[in-house]
Amino acid sequence: MKTHLHTADVLTFTLTGAEPQRALTLAALHDIRLFHIRALPSGVQAQIAGVDWPRLQALLGDDRWTVKLLRCRGPGGFLEQLALRPGLPLGAAWAFLVTLLLSRFVWTIDFEPLDADAQASLRQLLAGQDICEGTLLTKDALAQVQALALQQSDRFGWISLNFTGGRLFVESTEAEHQTIESPPTQTALYAAAAGEVTAIEAESGFCAVTVGQQVQAGDLLVDVQRLDRKGNPVLQGASGRVLARVEKSYSAAQPYYPTQLTLTGRSVAAESWQLLGRELYRTEAPADYTGTTEIDYLPLHIGRVTLPGVIQRTTTWETAATPCHYSESTAQALALRACRAQLYREFPDAIIEAERRGIDQGEDAAACTVTYIFCANIAEKP
Repeated sequence: MKTHLHTADVLTFTLTGAEPQRALTLAALHDIRLFHIRALPSGVQAQIAGVDWPRLQALLGDDRWTVKLLRCRGPGGFLEQLALRPGLPLGAAWAFLVTLLLSRFVWTIDFEPLDADAQASLRQLLAGQDICEGTLLTKDALAQVQALALQQSDRFGWISLNFTGGRLFVESTEAEHQTIESPPTQTALYAAAAGEVTAIEAESGFCAVTVGQQVQAGDLLVDVQRLDRKGNPVLQGASGRVLARVEKSYSAAQPYYPTQLTLTGRSVAAESWQLLGRELYRTEAPADYTGTTEIDYLPLHIGRVTLPGVIQRTTTWETAATPCHYSESTAQALALRACRAQLYREFPDAIIEAERRGIDQGEDAAACTVTYIFCANIAEKP
């Protein structure tokens, strides 16, 4: 028995020999505390603290008495078994250190409260900062990417990234946008097109037109100054809307045989396998393969066990310039749509009241001219 492993134990022993009472007295004189002493036909039985056991053996180790250990109560037996198998404590210590180290790597990213589009957006943002499964994550890197997410994304009112036990939690709330208008500048509002004024919604400034008045492009609508009773100019920035009924024409042409980029149906994928932040395997796509690219991040798994790694798969869908053929009716519809798109680009709030169409079915293209009668805000600053 290794004595130093039993210092915290309580040992039960028997003492036999001539005059065992003298042995007990000798132990007491040397400050060796014995307890639970009881007499036996051939001697005595007692208990002793494990720390005092070596001293008792040295004191009574002559031929007059025989000391025999019966049993131990305490952790000494377990420690003695561990001492016989040193691989057990060393393995447990190694497992603890490895677990402590691996918990600093990202094993999984939890996007659960977000929808698919928000998950893809945040995944791209994290990947742009080299954060994915298998990354060794630090507090500084986590704070930096959180600040960047708040700056670059207008979808989230609040976002938080919490990393614990190898798991990166993403929590956020939807953004609530509030329009804050800047103070009006000292610039007047002029008509962007000719028409009949139907409503004036000036927020500041001095109106220069009235409802029902006919205006031409470039006419003054809202001025920034007027004279008071004494003839002194009063200045006020101009802002607001002036609605008018406008008649304007737009033209567009759609070829019957245009050339467009279309998907060929072929694709190629390049993969990068990463584990614990190190690249293990990579495949490259052909250099001359061009088209639409899509990047997916697939966490590494062995069955249901998640590993601190990721497969970055870049899929390229091949596109090629392909001649298309539009029928006359299709080309006409596309030309009409292009005319309406021109209208809404110039007047986004336009409400169409009537339209007149002029269509020319040429040999190579369908040409359309559409005259719209619409109501819209025509006030603009020069």
